[in-house]
Amino acid sequence: MTTRTVGFDLDQTLVDSTERIVESFRSAFHTMRIADVQPTAFTPWFGYPLEEILQRVAPGTDPAEFVPLYRRAYDEERPGEAGPMPGARDALEWLRDNGFRTVVVSAKHHPVVDVALVDAGLRDLVDAYYGDHFGEQKAIPLREEDAASYVGDHVADMHAASLAGVLGIAVVSGAHDTRALREAGAVSVIPNLAALPATIERLLD
Repeated sequence: MTTRTVGFDLDQTLVDSTERIVESFRSAFHTMRIADVQPTAFTPWFGYPLEEILQRVAPGTDPAEFVPLYRRAYDEERPGEAGPMPGARDALEWLRDNGFRTVVVSAKHHPVVDVALVDAGLRDLVDAYYGDHFGEQKAIPLREEDAASYVGDHVADMHAASLAGVLGIAVVSGAHDTRALREAGAVSVIPNLAALPATIERLLD
């Protein structure tokens, strides 16, 4: 690891925003008089762009009508919890205390990344953040920030890490298991962020 910048995905990696995402979807659906969708329907699609999740759980729904309603719910009403994932704050504090920069690169709408980090109590530990980047697009800011590694829970995160030429560190806190994350290019798979400091130290060696 030649630089001191570590990149992170947001949802289900640093922030547990499951409840807020689901409740914001359901709020918008209620306004649009769309039949309710069970929370389990969302699970496989966390980490994808908003419009793609919408088509997966409610095919044919007009995104032009849905998105403003969702944004109002998520940004202003803030239904449900959006807290830190286990070990997130301790891991970020360790990185700060050991001279690392931290950068968040997320598929979430750019202004909402800040909302999520603030509500999770992590914004003070993040040096920079980028929204509106999914899959291979995440490689662009990772290169610009000269990141050494990227931590995420999604196979697309590992693909982005490989494309950017950085080390992919996967957390099994999302929809993908160890095997899928390894096959996607993860150099290390950890159970939660409490294991990140030791992993970073090992990779430095």
